[in-house]
Amino acid sequence: MVVQDSKVSIVTGAASGLGRAAAIRLAKRGDKVALCDLSAGGLEETCSVIRADGGEALIAVIDVRDRIAVENWCTDVTRKLGGIDYAFSNAGVTSRGAVCDMAIDEWRRLIETHVTGTFHVCQAVLAHMVKNKSGAIVITSSDYAVIGMRFASNYASAKTALYSLTKSLAVEFAPHKIRINAVGPGPIDTPLLRSRGTADEWLSRVRDYEARLPMQRLGQPEDVASVVDFLLSDKSSYITGQLLQPNGGQVMW
Repeated sequence: MVVQDSKVSIVTGAASGLGRAAAIRLAKRGDKVALCDLSAGGLEETCSVIRADGGEALIAVIDVRDRIAVENWCTDVTRKLGGIDYAFSNAGVTSRGAVCDMAIDEWRRLIETHVTGTFHVCQAVLAHMVKNKSGAIVITSSDYAVIGMRFASNYASAKTALYSLTKSLAVEFAPHKIRINAVGPGPIDTPLLRSRGTADEWLSRVRDYEARLPMQRLGQPEDVASVVDFLLSDKSSYITGQLLQPNGGQVMW
C-alpha cells in the first residue's frame, strides 16, 4: 500500500462495481475510507479486500434517499475518522421501459436514488468541507447525460440532472476551494450492467460493444476508478465542474 498524508474518503454504492473499485483504489493510496450501500454482504466483501491489504475502512448500510441517515452517517464518519476530505457519490439503480408504459413509482425510484440521494450526500459532506476550506467530490453521471437513452428516460434524465447539479455545485463552492466534478462512464462490466438478460444475451451484448466502440473493448470498473482517483487528488487541482468520460470513445464532444 502506498502511504501518503492520510485523507478520508467516503464512497456510496460501494458494495460492487464502480464503487467497490474506487474504494479499493482510494484505500490503496492511503485514504481511510467510509463506505455505504444497501447491500451489507457486498460492503463486507469490499471491506475485506481493503483490510487484507492493510487499509482502514468503515461500512454502513445506508439508503441515500434517507436524508437523516446520510447526515448521521457523515457526522459519524467525521467523528471516527477525523473529517471528510473527498466524496465519491456513486449510489444508483437502473431500470428500462418505454415511456408510455413506465410506472410513476419507477420514475421516482431512479430520480430519488440518483438525484435526491446525491443531493443528500453532497449537502452533508459540503457542510464539513466548507469548514476546512478544502475538499473534492466526484458524482457518477453517464454518457447518457449527453446523448439520451432509448427505453430508459428515467435513467438518462437522472444522469443529466446530475451533470447539471455538478456544474451548479462547482460554481457555488469554488470560492470555498472545493472542487466538484462528474464521471460519465460508457458501458462498464459491472453487476448492474450484467443484470439485464441471460448469460447468452450478455455475451451477445459484449460482442456488440466490442464491435461498436472505437476502443473495441468493454470498460472495466478500474477504468473509471482511475479517473475518480485523479479527480479526488491534487493532480486535478485546477479542474472543476467537468464531466470526464471514461467511455472507450462511445461519445466524443
